[in-house]
Amino acid sequence: MSNQSTPVKPGVVTAARIILFVVCGLSGVLLVMSLLGIIGAFLHPEGPDAAFATVGATTGGVLRSFVLGLIAIVLLLVAALRIGKGGTKNHLVVRLLVGGGGLVSVLNAVLTGESTAYMGFVLPLIVLMLLQSKRSREWFAAMDAPMRNN
Repeated sequence: MSNQSTPVKPGVVTAARIILFVVCGLSGVLLVMSLLGIIGAFLHPEGPDAAFATVGATTGGVLRSFVLGLIAIVLLLVAALRIGKGGTKNHLVVRLLVGGGGLVSVLNAVLTGESTAYMGFVLPLIVLMLLQSKRSREWFAAMDAPMRNN
């Protein structure tokens, strides 16, 4: 057994993790508000199609947007939780999850025509850039070293 201490997590990794948690939290709040709107539409006396038609949406479009938003949040949340573990394999998994969450957000924006949904792509892109910094890559690689020495 080695007495090596674990490497100190650089600020860019911490910033990436915080950004992901904030994006997930804010997106979660918006998703809950969307869910309440969907429930309200289904309780509308004339049905959900009539309720969504007043804002120029369809029931299928709203439900599709809700599901895509939920998928993006889950991908980004899992990535945020995995960042703290370190390791080169985990670094790859986190980048794939963040990239996937960003792509699902873009798909959602394209399908719904909402330009505000692109924020779900811009912030994951920033996180990917932070995770690709030299200090970040070195930290993820250094986190493998204590595991090999055990």
